[in-house]
Parts: sequence; structure tokens; C-alpha cells
Amino acid sequence: MSSALYLCLHLRDFAVQSLARFHPELRSRAVAILSGEPPLEYVFAMNRRARLLGVELGMSRVQAESFPIAVLRRDRQQEDASFTEIMNCAQHLSPRIEAIASPQEEICGATLALDVSGSERLFGDAQQIATRLHHSVRMAGYEASVVASHNVYVAVLAARGMQNITTIAPGREAETLAPLPLAVLELDDAEAETFATWGIHTLGQLAALPTKSLVARIGQNGLRLQMLARGEYNHLLVPTEEPADAVLCERVELEHPVELLEPLLFLLSRMLEEITQRAAQRALAIASVGTFLTLDNTTRSEHRRTIRPALPERDHHTLLKLVQLDLELHPPEAAVLALRIEAHPARPQTAQHGLFTAQAPEAGRLEVLLARLRKLVGEERVGSPELLDNHAPESFRVASFAPGDSPASTGNHHAAPASALRIVRPPRAIRIELRGNAPSAMYYEGQRLTLQAGSGPWRMSGAWWTHAAWCREEWDVVLEEQSRRCLRLAFDPGANCWYVIGIYD
Repeated sequence: MSSALYLCLHLRDFAVQSLARFHPELRSRAVAILSGEPPLEYVFAMNRRARLLGVELGMSRVQAESFPIAVLRRDRQQEDASFTEIMNCAQHLSPRIEAIASPQEEICGATLALDVSGSERLFGDAQQIATRLHHSVRMAGYEASVVASHNVYVAVLAARGMQNITTIAPGREAETLAPLPLAVLELDDAEAETFATWGIHTLGQLAALPTKSLVARIGQNGLRLQMLARGEYNHLLVPTEEPADAVLCERVELEHPVELLEPLLFLLSRMLEEITQRAAQRALAIASVGTFLTLDNTTRSEHRRTIRPALPERDHHTLLKLVQLDLELHPPEAAVLALRIEAHPARPQTAQHGLFTAQAPEAGRLEVLLARLRKLVGEERVGSPELLDNHAPESFRVASFAPGDSPASTGNHHAAPASALRIVRPPRAIRIELRGNAPSAMYYEGQRLTLQAGSGPWRMSGAWWTHAAWCREEWDVVLEEQSRRCLRLAFDPGANCWYVIGIYD
């Protein structure tokens, strides 16, 4: 059985890197990020260039603007989008990932611990796996440090204090951590002041202190800090797992307003491909896709559209075509400044068909065909008829197609067959013989037919609740013949005539 192997991915100055990801011109400048509400804004994060100029955390906006730097507001949406990109890069190597640091209200960081135990046969040795992760994050537009170790917290501390890629061999944990500063432990102010008073500045110096004396002066937390400095602290990695039905999001900010649909579709294609890949990693498909376009108008409103395939879809080309046809039918009213996609995953539809059952068309191709028809003739003219729950006879509306459960899929092979009423248009006039007030025989299709049974009348009218007398009576009758047909008859008192208006199948 292979020993445990962990990777730690750490991004320094993550808030600045997140802004620079969407604004590349900031990469060559000194940048400070402000948080808080005016006028109590303070420096929340900065990059190395600003730190060398003397900018410090907690400075006010006025103090920060006295330096030749770019002072910007914090953007939580961009930080969350960047952190999602980093998580996606890590998930290609391992599903067991713990977020040691992530964007929060008061702090902002990006430190991930990955359990890659047993992945050597798939991705190579520890150095190759770390190099692969570092390259993936760098291609996404971020600078990070990656450390591989057999102790998860050794990898975390080393990633905070080292650059680029580092592989720590078993037994050399304490030697590797010794020259690192105490800042990698993220001490509080009281602990940092205490160690500075003692002249302790590195992990090696902390590891060399007498354990009993350290615990007597600081307490049990001193023992934990010393075990961390020696590389002996064991940590149970708790993977961060999203719910199976968590919404999948992708967001892109545009440098310039875009009016044409074609360049938007190019970006939407890449975003949908990323979303379908993330859903496929969970063995899921996409049930609906919401497209949110930020418009370049006075209010910067959003143009919102949602497509819902009849069955969950896995192919991003099909989803892109559905989004394209929907946007062509409902185009945005102004140029687009930003794109956001929210996709709801669902379990893919599975059904066992019979060996000799006719092959049905693919759900995705059928959905695209219906979308094309909606674009040509209108949304209200494509669908399946659905009866309305009211008193108006034969009233219905056109609803979207929805797949139904067949007897084969539900397992109910003994269900009673349902009767359907086939409406005769136009109604056929007939002659009726009455026995009392009920029909007893009829002349239909050139012959006299005896009625075996009948039920009625049901008095019907387009607005029966507004008239004192109803305008129409309907009967259901069974013919006395070998086939035992069942018909629906109607009597119009105004014309004093009987009609056949329906045949039961």
C-alpha cells in the first residue's frame, strides 16, 4: 500500500492576483486593495511592489493614496470566480481537496491541500504531479507555489514560505522548514510579540526550544506550534465537497462592450464546455442553463434568459445551440459588458428500450429542432396540447413538450388502457328515436342502430353560468352491435337537431 502524499497549492496576494486576472494592466504596477465601507476603508491586501514602497495593511484610503500605487476596491465576485478556477485546476488531479484558506468577509486567501495518495501510477512521481498542478494554475493566469510532502501541514507551511515547486522527501521535513520565518504559522499579535521578545524568528529556532518550558509559558498551543515547526503535526484532511445539486457558475468580464452575438457565442461556448466537464466529473448532466448578460445602459441591467431541455443534457454543443437560438429570439437591448452562466445539474435520464422497439430521435437533436421551430413560428405555437381546468368545452393551451413515463419504464405492465375521445369535425347530423327523454335508437351512416346504454344529459354552453337555460345537451351512448362502439351525442335545442360530436377509441 502506497504511503500518503499531499500537495499544497498557495497563491500569495490572492486578492491582487484576482483583479489582475481580469485587468492585465495591473500586473506591472504596485496595487493596494481596499475593504470596508466609506469613510472607514482600509488596506486589505497588496502586492509585493506596494509592500516594497512602504504600504502596510490597515492603512486608510488617504494614507494609501499618498503612495504612487493603484488603489482599488475589493471585488468579492471576482475573488469567488478566481477561487473557482483554482479549484477546477486542482480537481483535475484529485477529488479530495481541503480549502485551508478561501475568500471570506474579513480575510482573503487561496490555499488548497490535495490528497494525491495512490496517483503516482496515473500522473507520475511527486515532482511530476506538483509540476503538473503548477503548470495548470499558471496557464489559468495565476502565480502560485506548490509543495509535495508526506505530511499535509509541512506542505502548507512550506508553500507559504517558498516559491515555485518544492518536493520534500520523507525524514527531511524539519530540515526544510527550519529556515522559514514564523509568519508562515499565522500567529496572532500576542504570540508574535512573545516570540519576538525571546528572539525566536524562524521555525528552526522554535523547534529547538525545550518543550516543557515552552508549554509552561504558552500552554498547549505552544506544543502545537512546536510540532508544526518540527514537521510532526498530524492533520486529518477533511475534503471540501459541494452538494450534488450545487449550481455551476461561470463568469467573464469583457474589456469592451460587445453588440454582436457571434463573439458572445465564442465565450459562451468555452464557458458551457467548462460547466459540462465539471458536471461530468460528478456523473451528472445539465437540467437548465441561465444566461445573465450585463448590459451597457444607464442602469447596467441584466438580460436574463433560461433554457430547460426536456431531458438533462451532457453535450455542450447542444446546450450552446439552444442558448444561441434563444438569444436570437430574445436579443439583448444594448451592448454586453459581462457574461454569467448558472447551470443546474441533474442526474442523466436513463431508460431501457426493447430490442425490437423503434429507435427514437436523440433528445438533444429533437430539442434543437423544437427551438428552431419556436424561432420560426413563435413560442406559443410549438408544444403539446394541454387541457385547461375550466368549464369551457375543448379549451386547451400549448405547453412545452415533456417526456412521459412509458409502461416499460415504470414497470406497470398491467395498467388499464385509457380511453380517448376523438372529436368529429364538423359534427355529423343524425336522426334520433326517443324513449321518454332519452335516445333509444339513431340513424347513422345509412342504417338504424339501437342504443344499448346511455348516460346524460350534460348541459353545456360556452357561458352556461350567464343564461337561464342551457344551449346544448350531451350524451354518451353505447351501440348494440358486435364492436360495441361508444359515441358522444349532442342536442342543439335552437336548431332542434342531434349530432355525433365524438367517438371513443
